[in-house]
Amino acid sequence: MSSPWQEVPGAPGILRALYTVPGTTPFCTLIDLGNNTYLIYSPGVDLEAQLPANVSSDAKLLLLAPCTGHNLGLEAWLEKFPDAQAFSMPGVKERLVKKKRPVDALKPAEQLTSLLPEHVKLHVLPENKFHEVWISVDYKNTSYWMFGDAILNFETLDANFILKFLMGVYGVKEGLNLHKMFLRGLKDKRAFKQWALPLFDNTRDHVLLPCHRESYTNPDCAERMSNMLNELR
Repeated sequence: MSSPWQEVPGAPGILRALYTVPGTTPFCTLIDLGNNTYLIYSPGVDLEAQLPANVSSDAKLLLLAPCTGHNLGLEAWLEKFPDAQAFSMPGVKERLVKKKRPVDALKPAEQLTSLLPEHVKLHVLPENKFHEVWISVDYKNTSYWMFGDAILNFETLDANFILKFLMGVYGVKEGLNLHKMFLRGLKDKRAFKQWALPLFDNTRDHVLLPCHRESYTNPDCAERMSNMLNELR
């Protein structure tokens, strides 16, 4: 059986794999942190049994549920790897408690910062109902960005009529976009804009690796992100 994991071009140590949940097929991202340690951003359902061949059985795994919509794989990963550490924002944990799911192992996402090498950074977004966090990885003059549900890039909406209708309801459309429901859940759009704009400065190249869907590698990335953010009012 072929591996579901694919290397991100130009980014040593970053791999992505699709997984399936009802209604969608998001990406899980694996980041090699060095010293036999790996960060799993959005741990995917069933992927815990299909790790890349170069990840040894004694590897240290750090699992990050990046937002409220990306937590379904946590239990299976923790069952498969009981020594793994799991992280999320407190709002994600609170939601899981309400659903009576086992979340005792979840630690505050900010505690992950001390476990990351200098070139890998955790970004805690201003208050939002998705309780989202981002990860960036700097390699040479390029920053690679992982997003949960805040930013989407659908090259095509290849879905049946019902799914397309639901996508329309939730503001999902073709192209690179800020998720409409995420924007509705922001406590302060202006504060989010002021926080996010400096992240995408044009002195570096940027590659976007959203959980939904295609990566965005065009050289106009910083300009596109700045334009989208500046439209917020």
